[in-house]
Amino acid sequence: RHLRLTFNGRELFAAAAQGTTLLRGRPLGSDWTALGEGDELRFGFALLRVGGEPPLARGSEPARRFDRARVAWGVGGALLLLLALLVVGLVSKGHHSSAAGAGASASAAAPSASSATAPAVVPAEPVPAEPVPAEPALPLPLPVEAAPAEVAMPLPLEREGEATLLNPGAAAAPAKPLVAYPQNIANRPIPRIGDQPWLISDTWREHHERLLRAAGRATAKVIFLGDSITAGWWSAPAYKEYFGKYSPLNLGIVSDTTQNVLWRIEHGALDGTHPQVVVTMVGVNNLAGGFSAQDTASGVGAIVASVQRRLPEARVLLLGVLPARQEASNPLRQRIQDCNRLLQGFAKPGRVEVLDVGAVLLEPDGSIAKTTLRDYLHPTPEGYEKLSRAIAPKLEGLLGG
Repeated sequence: RHLRLTFNGRELFAAAAQGTTLLRGRPLGSDWTALGEGDELRFGFALLRVGGEPPLARGSEPARRFDRARVAWGVGGALLLLLALLVVGLVSKGHHSSAAGAGASASAAAPSASSATAPAVVPAEPVPAEPVPAEPALPLPLPVEAAPAEVAMPLPLEREGEATLLNPGAAAAPAKPLVAYPQNIANRPIPRIGDQPWLISDTWREHHERLLRAAGRATAKVIFLGDSITAGWWSAPAYKEYFGKYSPLNLGIVSDTTQNVLWRIEHGALDGTHPQVVVTMVGVNNLAGGFSAQDTASGVGAIVASVQRRLPEARVLLLGVLPARQEASNPLRQRIQDCNRLLQGFAKPGRVEVLDVGAVLLEPDGSIAKTTLRDYLHPTPEGYEKLSRAIAPKLEGLLGG
């Protein structure tokens, strides 16, 4: 059984991956669901409670460890107290004996009339202050490791049914973690994280570096920039049929978010290229991972601005986020529509064209068929045919026919 969790810096989200997971007594779906304080997730024989530390069950192993630790600290504290009292007593007794001996020698050396009758003055023995043992710090019943605030990264929707790109290999942590933007910022360049929050995924970076060495970078008239939908376009027959004459360069990477694409641009993705048009489509992973439509649109806008800075002579064809999930009533559909409305504000005549063609992938009732989007997200060859046919006239116009 598998359960997926993600944290966007403000809220914790959960989604079922495999098997049945119960939340508040009801099955948890595959959509991201926000969790609240005290919520319980039950999957198989496991129980995950959100927020707070549950009381220890009497007779459980954590409770027995806690009791043993408490007894050990109590006995140890008592022994330390007795040892301290013994040491103080011995030191005080030695001091008293030395003082008495010195007094007797002085009397014998210089006797007087008054000393014969007056009682000997015995110095008062200091009363040792009773040490107060520090309260022992009892061990936690269960180990708790505080995670850095920058660990959380919304899980890309595209990772459903796709091979993960994160490198699970172990790596030694540096003495001081590198400074990085929190993973919940959509409009700043952020790499894909590796097995530690301060490490970049080796597999993802290697893919990025392979694209930097791709053949035809200097001669491509059109560049496609985005996530797995863009990456998968390259293998569809429609890609060559509609765009092959432009010697296209495909810079899509599976599961990328807007911040990941920004990082790739900042680290050479467009260097050495001279396209006439850059086709950009990205954002569904942000929206599915908990980002708002406003945050996602801000990230897409940052990508458009970054492309224009590096390729001032190129035009940008900004495609709207494609619809996802089977039913038109799915909440993700609404976030996608809200984001696409905001993307229209990035249009600049002669510089940036915005085109939303998602409707060509929908059934008459607004639903999605698997013959068009195989997992209600990634296009099938038929889906790519519809998508290519819809944007081909616009792209040809931008290239001057």
